[in-house]
Amino acid sequence: MAGRGTQPEHGGTILNTTVTAPDATQDEQFKKIAAWAKEKKIDTGEPPVAAPPPPANARPLGELVRPSQGDPNELLRHRYLCRGGGLLLVGPTGIGKSSLSMQFMLLWALGREAFGIAPARPLKSLLIQAENDDGDLAEMRDGVRSGLGLKEEEAREAFANIIVCREDSLMSDDFFKDRVIPLLKEYQPDLLWIDPVLAYLGGEANSQKDVGRFLRNQLNPVLNAIGCGCVLVHHTNKPPSGQEKPNWQAGDFAYLGSGSAEWANWARAVLVMRAVGSHSIFELRAGKRGPRLGWRKEDGETRLYAKYIAHADAPGVICWREALEDEVPVEADGTKRQFTKDDLIPHVPTDKPITKEALRSKANQAGIALNKINGLIAELVDDKRLFEWRVHRKGTNPQRLVARFLQPEPQLLN
Repeated sequence: MAGRGTQPEHGGTILNTTVTAPDATQDEQFKKIAAWAKEKKIDTGEPPVAAPPPPANARPLGELVRPSQGDPNELLRHRYLCRGGGLLLVGPTGIGKSSLSMQFMLLWALGREAFGIAPARPLKSLLIQAENDDGDLAEMRDGVRSGLGLKEEEAREAFANIIVCREDSLMSDDFFKDRVIPLLKEYQPDLLWIDPVLAYLGGEANSQKDVGRFLRNQLNPVLNAIGCGCVLVHHTNKPPSGQEKPNWQAGDFAYLGSGSAEWANWARAVLVMRAVGSHSIFELRAGKRGPRLGWRKEDGETRLYAKYIAHADAPGVICWREALEDEVPVEADGTKRQFTKDDLIPHVPTDKPITKEALRSKANQAGIALNKINGLIAELVDDKRLFEWRVHRKGTNPQRLVARFLQPEPQLLN
């Protein structure tokens, strides 16, 4: 007959009569088993106990202190962006958001303003991106340097303040655990750039739950722990299928980014790049916290919330510049832009037809209202500047296209 215990294979004594004593509570039994297992170095398979959350940082309102000049937490002037905060840079695909980001990084690395956005001091940046290879990044770097006319010493100083990392396979928790946190700890930047943010979300861009988890539960704690700011490069929605909002007002522009409103709600500041009917001229609009930038009209008093920027004219130079006065669209002076047929024709290829649906989408993305486009097409057809095509499709109506030249006879549908 066994005594107080039996001897298992690992040589320990099982606590049987002790932990099942009538006067022992269940909690006491569990504690004794856990203590015994720990002493014998036996893995019980229990998950580790989560660390308690940090205490709330609550205090009386009167104890808060306004930041003084030279605030070390200020990153972009007039507290447009501070440490722990995020800036959302939004724009359509393919227009040059990455090259504009590179230009911001290089100028801010030297402590210089870029398009009226001034850093509080020279800023060190860490760029984690998924879309450009080393050759693309080198072209951007050299193109911006050439366009800005940086001297050798200036370029060397700016380059040393920018760390780049290509990551195109990790998302969500793995992205933060294996890339973001180790790189931030190693390089201690002032600004973390994530381009594009959708590459690392690991969830649905339209889901407030997924977006909120990424921004508030994964990104925010890291920014606060390291003490840096963040710039998220984000895409706008694809051209809408319904009525476009050509006349958005004030804070509406903060919500141009694709997906959940949580993107803009989270961001401390939002910059929007918007097409204005040109392949090389774009509007740069401060969609959120714009007054802090201090942009003014020529009178020095009237506030501005948008500037017009353009691609560099020199061949091979990947760089942005301020648009010239004669390049700025009419609506820049506060009047509503009236698009004409001459604004529509550049969206029609010179060498091939385009479906009317594709033409409407392109023109709408450039700011032409959907309810105006069909009328402009009709005007161009009447002027014989455009020609309607019909291409036979088996079992359904012909496909309707337009081109700058007549449809060849064999393809005509009678």
